[in-house]
Amino acid sequence: MISRSFLSSIAFRLPFAIAFICVLVFSLATMAIYGLQRARDEMAAYGLQAFSSLAKASLVSRQVSDLVSSAPFLMNATSPYRVSSESRSVVAQVDALLLSMRPDASEATAKGFASERIIELLETIRTQTMILASDADSAQQHKAQAAAALGEIATGSGITDADFRRRLNGVVQSASSSDSLFQLGELRRRYVAEITPRLERAAPDARISSAELAPYEKVFEAQTRYLLEMFAIRAAVSKLHVVSRDLSQATETQSEAVAHGLNDDLLSASETLSRLLIIVAVASVLVLAMAILSIRSVMRVSRGIVSLSNGMNALAEGRKDVDAPQYDGTETELVRLLEAFRAFRDSVERVSRLRRTAEAAARTIRSTFRNMNEGIALFDAAGKPITMNRRVIELVGWAGSARKLPARQFAAPLAEISPSLLPSGAEPGTLRERVVMRHRSGAGHVTEILLSRQPDGGVVLLARDVTDLDRQEAEAVKAQRLDGIMRMTHQVSHEVGNMIGIITGSLGLLERETGFNERQKRHLARIRKAADRGKALAGSMLSVGSQQPISPGQVELGALLRGMADVLEIAIGEKCSLTFDITAELPEVLLDAALFEQAVLNLCLNAAAAMPDGGTILLRCISCATGIAVSVTDEGVGMSPEEVDKAFEPYFTTRDEEGGAGLGLAVVYGFVRQSGGDVQIRSKPGYGTTVEIVLPHMMSQS
Repeated sequence: MISRSFLSSIAFRLPFAIAFICVLVFSLATMAIYGLQRARDEMAAYGLQAFSSLAKASLVSRQVSDLVSSAPFLMNATSPYRVSSESRSVVAQVDALLLSMRPDASEATAKGFASERIIELLETIRTQTMILASDADSAQQHKAQAAAALGEIATGSGITDADFRRRLNGVVQSASSSDSLFQLGELRRRYVAEITPRLERAAPDARISSAELAPYEKVFEAQTRYLLEMFAIRAAVSKLHVVSRDLSQATETQSEAVAHGLNDDLLSASETLSRLLIIVAVASVLVLAMAILSIRSVMRVSRGIVSLSNGMNALAEGRKDVDAPQYDGTETELVRLLEAFRAFRDSVERVSRLRRTAEAAARTIRSTFRNMNEGIALFDAAGKPITMNRRVIELVGWAGSARKLPARQFAAPLAEISPSLLPSGAEPGTLRERVVMRHRSGAGHVTEILLSRQPDGGVVLLARDVTDLDRQEAEAVKAQRLDGIMRMTHQVSHEVGNMIGIITGSLGLLERETGFNERQKRHLARIRKAADRGKALAGSMLSVGSQQPISPGQVELGALLRGMADVLEIAIGEKCSLTFDITAELPEVLLDAALFEQAVLNLCLNAAAAMPDGGTILLRCISCATGIAVSVTDEGVGMSPEEVDKAFEPYFTTRDEEGGAGLGLAVVYGFVRQSGGDVQIRSKPGYGTTVEIVLPHMMSQS
């Protein structure tokens, strides 16, 4: 029983494939021999068809001879009517010849008689004959015109002189029967000589009019055209005769060529078929011989492949004393496999090259590591530095020499990190869980530090710049705190207002009573004054709490600010000067103009108060991406970050000694928030303060 491994081997599959190819080749050869034999039979049928074509060519040749024989009749014809009749007969014969020379469907594979030269000559004869018929018809018309003019002369009585009329009639009769232009010219000269004295004579009774001579002129004109047409007819007939002779010669030549060509084709086809039979037989023998050689070669190749496979398996098992297998064949594939086997033993050198390539890749990775935007520092279990990138050195605040510092010394600029967390020598450090903290530098930069312990006891320090994120978080916390204060202020204002309402109501009832002495009336007046002050305080608290009633309208801020120039200059005093920077053609915004003016006035008063020795206040109004930005900038003492953080809180002020109430910025904040905008303060001690209000566009508000 044949094993499955043998069926899958090359020793079986390749000989089987070659044997299958041989069977297929023999089958094809048998089919080719059968086809060639059938082709020979078809060539015999083709020969019969070709001889039939020769017979047809002979018939065409006879018809051409009949056509050529018609030319002398045209040469001798003198009557235009006969010329026209004979020409149309010739055209009919040419059309019949052209129709008969078109090959039938059964003659598509045989040699035809339709030579291009013969067809061209027949087309020429047809064209010339049609022209000849046309010229004959024209000559016949001119002949008829001359006859009509003679009839008019014979029946007319315009010329009274009988002798003169008889002479003219004789000249005209001779002209109508003349057969040459020379003779017609002589008669024309006699005619002119006869009529010239009559035209020049002055006596009225002997003068001849143009109308009387018109019929005679028609005769000469018609006869002249008739002779010209006859001259053209004779020239065309002469040319047609020449073409007819050429056609006769062409048909004879074509008949001989067809006969020789058919005979040569038959001989060539027979010889080709014989050669094909010989080639097929030789090819079959060669295929058989090649099949035997291929099977032997495949068996040799199979043994070589088995030997190479055993050697490769030995190398894969780790054996080092394996020699290259011996192979005596010349097959290219096996020779290359032997070369590959020898090259496989030299793989140690290639592995070394691969290791160098890996080191280069590691250097690339280290370069990427060093140029990352986030800082990374790795320390071992003893706190010694393993590696770190340039970014972590910058964020911690060291120079380049800090790469060799141990963990505790490296983290020394970060006051938020306790040295006991990090390992140092034999001390492993107290760091267990991941620790995240933020470090704020003196320049205002905020760095987020993350410490984590590795499984081997090492420490990873990650650092990234979160200055912008910290600022955004602080702004969000500040806005949340201010909103809470505003809501509380609003609630307190309502409660205070309610209580003051009860007081003012009760006070009104008391004031209606009589019988109070002067001292009691003074007490009531003080109570009324305190109630009014409480009511005003509650109203200001409503403004701070963004609950004051507003009347928004469409406002062009540039024009509104320019209109406030006089009021603002008076408010800030003589020591301070006001400068405007307002963009032209600003879009309109929807807000309460009176409350906006009050807010700007409060900001300018605060700016003037921050510059007790005087200075310049810049009032700027520009368009930005989120709306219209209105800012007031002074050159005053500025504020610390803590003061900026609390500036919008109600009753917070930096001018306690000057009697500031601390509600100005709180009222501005409440108005801006109620109008859908935002307000920010940028300040630094000694460098002045900028308060910027951003109001949304009307489209954004809607």
